[in-house]
Amino acid sequence: MPLELEEAATIDGCTQAATFFRIVFPILQPVVITVLILNGIWIWNGYLLPLMVLSSNGIVKTLPLAVQSFVGSYVKQWDLILTATFMAMLPVIVLFLFAQKYIIKGMVEGSIK
Repeated sequence: MPLELEEAATIDGCTQAATFFRIVFPILQPVVITVLILNGIWIWNGYLLPLMVLSSNGIVKTLPLAVQSFVGSYVKQWDLILTATFMAMLPVIVLFLFAQKYIIKGMVEGSIK
């Protein structure tokens, strides 16, 4: 981001906060949205940390742990596993479809001048 934009906003009488929220943040919006989406997907799919942190009595579970609970030593309930997997993926797919424009724009933002 060019420093001249911030300097021009200062000359026009903007405070530092106004410069950030009116000039800098709208320019960085695709990058911020891309980071939020990718980190959200990373957290949404978390398995190992919730497995270690959450209690083992099964009251509180994340979606991947709930899907894993349908798998036993001798029985695998494939209909429940596939349904739970689809339901766990559905919000991420919907989010991706609505935010696809921002993801692509944020990934290529620094490569094109």
